[in-house]
Amino acid sequence: MATYKIYQKKADHNGEASVYVSFYIRREKIEVPTKTKANVKFFDKDKGVIKNSDPFASDKNLIISKTVASINNVFVKYRLRECDLTKSLFWREYKTQRVGKDFWLFCKEYQRLRFQELAWASQKVHRTAIQKLKDFKNELYFEDLTTDLFREFVLHLRKKKGNKEITIRKTIKTITVYINEAVRRHYIQESPLLNLKLRGVDDSKVAYLQPEELKKLVLLQRNSMLSGNQQDVLDFFLFMCFSSLHITDARNLRIEQLGKDEFVYTRTKMLNVRPQLVHVPISGVLRQIIEKYQKGRRNGVLFENLISDQKINKNLKLIAEKAGIKKNISAKVGRHTFATIYLRGTKDLNALKEIMGHTNVKQTLVYAHVLNQDKLDGIRVFDDFAI
Repeated sequence: MATYKIYQKKADHNGEASVYVSFYIRREKIEVPTKTKANVKFFDKDKGVIKNSDPFASDKNLIISKTVASINNVFVKYRLRECDLTKSLFWREYKTQRVGKDFWLFCKEYQRLRFQELAWASQKVHRTAIQKLKDFKNELYFEDLTTDLFREFVLHLRKKKGNKEITIRKTIKTITVYINEAVRRHYIQESPLLNLKLRGVDDSKVAYLQPEELKKLVLLQRNSMLSGNQQDVLDFFLFMCFSSLHITDARNLRIEQLGKDEFVYTRTKMLNVRPQLVHVPISGVLRQIIEKYQKGRRNGVLFENLISDQKINKNLKLIAEKAGIKKNISAKVGRHTFATIYLRGTKDLNALKEIMGHTNVKQTLVYAHVLNQDKLDGIRVFDDFAI
């Protein structure tokens, strides 16, 4: 067992100084703050305790004792494991004890650090997923993180909350980020999600418009049969269909980013994570929409005074009805429509990856169903050779 020294550091202008506990592991000095202060005249240097002359002596000495006990617990744990304790391992174990093994405190601290790298939309996804788990189990400690717990959580989402399987998968995927970080920091030995089996979901079934459906919307746009905000909403949606942009990126696109043959932007989603310039070629039809909304301006956002995302999606459903399209259209359908039509026409997955701003081709493979369908269509040419 280590030999501890309890002492104070330099006093502040009020004569108070923080109390620390120090000891050595492999000749490396470790200083652990007790998170308590005392006036230097009330501290007994020889005994390492607060004198009774301090009105809060009993409370402060209890804090010091608990700090020493927490340090001892780490030494005992590693002695029972028959493992060598190092300075880095000590701090990992000690910090776990200091948060009381409270998973929610851990999540809060992790978000404080990680959210500096995430876009607002991604932060919202994280908060939603964590809140779902917290609603299911308000008090949650690291020792509670078992596979059975998450099995019950999945059933809760499915039966009581009515979440679809793809939503459940996305929720678990987000929570996995926190679980993996807890494993990395040695707060838990292994992920309880490794053995969690979820129902199969075909992620390739993204919602998109067929070319003939897109033509119906183009015809509706040309005839200017819409009133109020709907004309601008349709133009904005068609812009996404012909540019591949997500609604947030389309909103933020500025005239200064537009070139003769292409425009360049950085995906908002990746801005604080892995920012990179995405080059998007400008087709003839896309140029027409750009010129309509640029109105001779040289700067500023391309689409001014747009209504909220929620209202845009609401109007898109009404527009689809007027065009005779029997699909539940939302803004994200525009980006998916671009990808599927482009891939069907070019068969170039790598080029699509670059235009979509994907960091990995696996993200682009969600649209591979187009290529699979083309294979089926192509193989049917042999049907003429019936035996």
